[in-house]
Amino acid sequence: MDHGAADQVYRGNLDRLVSKIDEERGIDLSQYRRAYVERRVASRLRSLGLHSYRQYIDYMDSNPAEYHKLLDTLTINVTDFFRDSVVYEIFCKEIVPAMLNEKMRTRHRMIRAWSAGCATGEEPYSIAMSFLDAMGRKDTKFLFNVLGTDLDLGALAVARKAEYSIDKLEHIPKPLQLKYTEVHGEKFIIKPEVTKHVRFRQLNLFTDRPINMVDVIFCRNVFIYFNREQQERVLEMFWSALSRGGYLVLGRSEKLASSLVGRFELYNGRERVYRKPKSV
Repeated sequence: MDHGAADQVYRGNLDRLVSKIDEERGIDLSQYRRAYVERRVASRLRSLGLHSYRQYIDYMDSNPAEYHKLLDTLTINVTDFFRDSVVYEIFCKEIVPAMLNEKMRTRHRMIRAWSAGCATGEEPYSIAMSFLDAMGRKDTKFLFNVLGTDLDLGALAVARKAEYSIDKLEHIPKPLQLKYTEVHGEKFIIKPEVTKHVRFRQLNLFTDRPINMVDVIFCRNVFIYFNREQQERVLEMFWSALSRGGYLVLGRSEKLASSLVGRFELYNGRERVYRKPKSV
């Protein structure tokens, strides 16, 4: 086989792997640079003693847990404060102000946000700080709460403590650091004026009672754990949980199930932000 033909087979097998992950887990790796995906997959191949994408595909068929390990390697499911700055720029500069203005217009002062798959709490606290910062510029007071849910009781215990390693502080915008955090040596805490608006609870998205009347749901990089049928069930539940006009924020590599595409309005396609129509 000449070099050109070998390269075509190589690329074809990588395309097959990318398609397989998309079809079976709904994760769109085309959002990542090809060279980056190749390097990270190569890391997994070395760890497993495998020598080709074809072998790796066969291995994934026999060992479904490998999906999670690969996606961990790609760092899709790492959590942090204000993770993915573009998402929070959209949230803070567009979505939150629009939401507050609509609440004022309708004389509805209650706001509810849900972080599904919140891990150790960085996301719920980021959401709460975003709302508090925006509300500080309004004359009207709002009642709001952020619910963080996860299956991992250990992660939830860390979240409730609201204490983090100092190296995470740099991910919080400087003005919000000064207002909402307090440094203690090599740790920092989230101040009570933030934590009083955030609560945590263990919740199984498939078996537990769903949340209702939520204005915004963050569920980012959680779908890697679900097959397509499970993703559809969760998205259906999110649609029911959202208030009319409410927002759904997914991870950039995640997509709506085809059965739900027509039921959400696309707010920002690149950042995977959707909205439940006001007219439903």
